[in-house]
Formats: sequence, structure tokens, C-alpha cells
Amino acid sequence: MTEKMVASHRWTAALVDLDGTLVDTRPGVRAAIAAAFADITGDGNASERADLSLPLDDMIRSIDADASASRLRLLSEAFRRHYDNVHWASADVYPGAEDFLRGLRTAGIRAFVATNKRTTAAQRLLEHVGLAQYLEGIVGQPDSGQPLPKSELIGECMATGGLDRATTVIVGDSDQDAAAASSWGMVFVAVTSGAGPLGHALVGEERVEVESLADATAIVMRRARGDQA
Repeated sequence: MTEKMVASHRWTAALVDLDGTLVDTRPGVRAAIAAAFADITGDGNASERADLSLPLDDMIRSIDADASASRLRLLSEAFRRHYDNVHWASADVYPGAEDFLRGLRTAGIRAFVATNKRTTAAQRLLEHVGLAQYLEGIVGQPDSGQPLPKSELIGECMATGGLDRATTVIVGDSDQDAAAASSWGMVFVAVTSGAGPLGHALVGEERVEVESLADATAIVMRRARGDQA
């Protein structure tokens, strides 16, 4: 565990990423991407080039940067059709995920999920794997329209939960999570064993790096008690 304790407030709430942090959805997402591109472009190997940490439209653009608006729409629709009908249920819960969320609840720490997955899809998945019971709220992308930046999803979660940024921590695995935390001036607990991609900390970023969700549990519990070292 690499620990650099920052800020002095006790943590009373946690905003947790879903894909790559609590649940490994990569096999299902890659399968749905491959099927969508095979349907629309004939490229069955497209998923190998995808940045899975991004919202759907941006994830598609990470494969096909020159996609027209009409092709992007067709690919998005095809992905959702394949993912929602078949591949969503292939996700695996990461080791320690349930213990982490259970520990937060036992300690009286309010837990929310903020995710680039659609809210409806995230709710179904979290119920399927048995983690929804530990969460006070789930905020994700809308079912239609333009995807929102992760920082806006964080803001929506903060507003609906009545949370204070000084006493709320963000737990995630990717540069997207890091950037969202930095934009709000919040501490980011980076789980380095997650799916990523996760680069070096940004200048001025308040980051604590942990190797596993078990280590994240220990960090959050200590800060909930007000311990600094």
C-alpha cells in the first residue's frame, strides 16, 4: 500500500466507481463491442483497441476516431442491443468488493456509485451481483442523449445525496476517476489493481494509492475515525 494522507476531515461518504473497481465488466463490454462493430463495419477485432474506462460514445471513438454521427449512432445502438440482451450478466465481482461496501455501511459511511454506465444498466447489474443493497444511490449516464462528463455525474451524486466534498472520498481505478476527483478538490483513493487505465497523479491531486479493495477499506475506515497516520 502506498499512502500519503491528505486533508484533515473525517470521511462520512464514499462515491465509488463501478466498472473496473467493484465489478469486472470487461469481458461482456468487449464482446458487445466486437458484435456491434462486426454488425456495422465488419471489424470483429475492434474491441482490442477500445478504452473501456470511457462513456460509450467516447469508447467507440477510441476505436474509430473518424466515425460519422450516423455511424456512431448505429454502433451505439448495436452495442446496447448486444450488451443489454446477452453480455451484461457476464460481469464478475472483484475480490473484496462486497466486504468493502459492507464495511462502509457498518461504519456508518454513506456509499454511492458514480459510473459511466447508464443508471438503469448499473442498477440492474448491481442488483444481479448482490451489491445494490449496500448503496444509498446510483448515478450514471442517461439512457439517451449526450453522455455527461464523470465530473458532472459526481456533482449530481453530491447534490442528490446532500454531500460535502470535504468529507466525501472518491474510490476508483482510472484517470477518469482521478480527473473527476481533482475537479471537485476531493481525495481520490486509487485502486491500482483495477482495470484502469491509471497514470501518475496530477499536479495538486490529492491521491492515496492502494493495491486492493481490502486496502481501500482500511484507508477509509481510518479516515472515518479521524486517524491521520
